[in-house]
Order: sequence, then C-alpha cells, then structure tokens
Amino acid sequence: MLGSVDDGRPKGEIVLGIPVLGGLAWLSMPEHHGARVALGIGGNVPRERIADACKKAGASLVTAIHPRAVVSRSAVIEEGAVVMALAAINPDARIERGAIVNTAAIIEHDCVIGAFAHVSPNAAMGGSCRVQARAHLGVGASMLPGTTLGEGAVVGGGALVARDIPAGSIVKGVPAR
Repeated sequence: MLGSVDDGRPKGEIVLGIPVLGGLAWLSMPEHHGARVALGIGGNVPRERIADACKKAGASLVTAIHPRAVVSRSAVIEEGAVVMALAAINPDARIERGAIVNTAAIIEHDCVIGAFAHVSPNAAMGGSCRVQARAHLGVGASMLPGTTLGEGAVVGGGALVARDIPAGSIVKGVPAR
C-alpha cells in the first residue's frame, strides 16, 4: 500500500498524488508492522526524530537513490538515506543513516556524510571531507579537501569551507566564517 504517514494532515487527504494513511499511530498498529518508510522531511533534527519513531513502531527505513544519480560501487549508503538526481558519490564515500545528498551535489572520494546531515543542491565536497551528524552544507557551498563540518553546524549558500567548522556553528561567505 502506497501512502504517507503524517500527523499534521487528515487521513485520506491527497498530497502530491499520494493519500495520507494516518499518523504515527497508524504505523504503530500491529497490522502495519514491517512497513517500509521513505523519509520526506527536510529538517535534520525532525527527520531523525521521525526516523526513530518509525523504527520504534516496527517500520524499516527505505534508502532512496534516484536512477540518475551516479554512485560508486565502493560507496556505502546507509538505511534511510536519500540521494537525489544528478548527485555524484565517488569511491569509498559513506552516506550515513537518514542523510540527504541533494540534486547535483558532488561527494568526492573518502568523504563521510553523517547521520541525518544534509548536503544541499550543487554543493561540492573535495576528497576526504566530513559533514558530521545533523550538519547542513548549503546550496552551492564547497568544502576544500580534508575539511570537517562539525555536528549540527550550518554553512550558508555559496560559502567556501577552507578550514574545519566547529560543531553548532553557523557560517557563510568566502571563506566561511
């Protein structure tokens, strides 16, 4: 059965051509145990909270990779991650649980995208970069090779990460500060 689970919309409402089946309570019903759930939540912290609630209800998280994405055979993409069209994920990269690699993002070799992090459209990461859990690399932002974006940090659109960014920081500009 194809449908969405949404506590904020009434059962039966049609959203993007897909019916709302109910809220998390629907997912928790024994007859729906084992349901497969694709996360459609942009915010990193809410996406993690909902993913955990889905798992607790007995659902499994779907890993969604667009057919027009390019993913190296040696890359690892974990449960619940989403890779959008035209994204490139190169050798030995790792995309952790619930992370988003958005449209046309470039994830070079040996990069790690942490759990529930988000790499925005047209963002680019040089080799061996790390975007830690729940961090966000903005639209068109770039990271020089070997740099790290700390847990929960946010990089504004078009910025250049030329040095490590501490956890919880919000930075913008060229170079990002």
